[in-house]
Amino acid sequence: MAKSLIFSNLVAGKQNKSDMKKKPLDQLTEVIADAFNGAAKLRKNFRNLITETIILYMCIPKRINFTQMARYGKSCESRFRQNFSKVIDWVAFNLSFTKNTQGHRTALAIDPSYITKSGKHTPGIGYFWSGCAGAIKRGLEILEIALIDADAKDAIHLKAVQTVDIKKVGRPPKYLEDMDEPNSLIAHYLRALANNREQFHELSNIVVADAFFSKSTFVNGLKCLGFELVSRFRNDVSLKYLYTGQPTGRKGRPKKFDGQVNLKELRKDVFKEEIYDCPEGGTTVLHSAVVWATSLKSNVRVVIVDCPEKGKKTQTRKIFFSTDVNMQPRDIMDIYRTRFQIEFLIRDAKQFTGLCHCQSRKKEKLDFAFNCSLTAINVAREFARRHGDGLSVAGVKTLMHNAMMLELFFKKSGHKPNKLLNTNDFKELLYYGVADAA
Repeated sequence: MAKSLIFSNLVAGKQNKSDMKKKPLDQLTEVIADAFNGAAKLRKNFRNLITETIILYMCIPKRINFTQMARYGKSCESRFRQNFSKVIDWVAFNLSFTKNTQGHRTALAIDPSYITKSGKHTPGIGYFWSGCAGAIKRGLEILEIALIDADAKDAIHLKAVQTVDIKKVGRPPKYLEDMDEPNSLIAHYLRALANNREQFHELSNIVVADAFFSKSTFVNGLKCLGFELVSRFRNDVSLKYLYTGQPTGRKGRPKKFDGQVNLKELRKDVFKEEIYDCPEGGTTVLHSAVVWATSLKSNVRVVIVDCPEKGKKTQTRKIFFSTDVNMQPRDIMDIYRTRFQIEFLIRDAKQFTGLCHCQSRKKEKLDFAFNCSLTAINVAREFARRHGDGLSVAGVKTLMHNAMMLELFFKKSGHKPNKLLNTNDFKELLYYGVADAA
């Protein structure tokens, strides 16, 4: 049996004595209770149900649905079905997990994610792009909004919003006035950010997204909401140098541009070079300048980097940018690279907490299930951070399943486990199959 680092620390007596006296399920309950302190006040029975639901998401080894939760939990199936229709402020609940990011370089990361779903009557079902399959597939889509920490190289789930084809009637809000189609996907993503704009502004005013979002309609909408965008341009982007010379004195509009930017031959009098240490090892050169982006119709700070590709003799130049022209090139690179942490957040939720398992056909229940699944990842990571290094989400899930089984054994046998908590035999059973994080 593989011994985890946590088990080794427990045997060596390195963990806090007060923590050693507590059972893992009680420790996980404390993490959830601390998160409720900053959230809106909820009724006690609903709060207890959310706590039970998150614990079940961390204990059930297979598919996670209403039937499975009734089998493993203390509540009946109908109670889960009814309460999943209720509304909870998930952003306020998950804000408690962002305390360790104070003083760090942070940004709001957004990323649409494909969710498998069969049937014909589920709200929002349609054809969406699946990055894993590299093709358009039928199912659901959620927009994941997370806070990334460029210094800690981590992502924290804030809110997931399902993409539902519901046409909005009436006059569009100000941040959608420049759009020809106020019911497009870009408009939906902007509405998702606008619904919690004040809470997001308290965390960061920078939004980071992939190249799909480098559109003028999205950038203009973000600026209207008070956000700046960090993203990447396509390789065939049109950029122009800004004219900084003296006025010519001739009639007509003053000269604004000073030629097209040739990505293969950058002007050294405009682009500044900076050595950048890559996290995976080695160094690269950042070429940065403030130029005019034709597609965005605005000035942007671009960072051009040579990205070597395996099997190719020539290097591919990637163009990253920020709508904040005063942003440092190193910060643009670090924030965009950290954006990929949101992919790991979604991956863990799909693998361990049943992000694609909900079988409901109600929009409210699906929203509850998506957010509860991703919030369980926050809880698992916070548990691992508080109670031992080297414990992965998979390790926490195995540990919680073992703890639930042991509690059931002791309950059925009539014995109390308090005297056995500090024995090595009990810990060996508790950490059976728990592996260290990679």
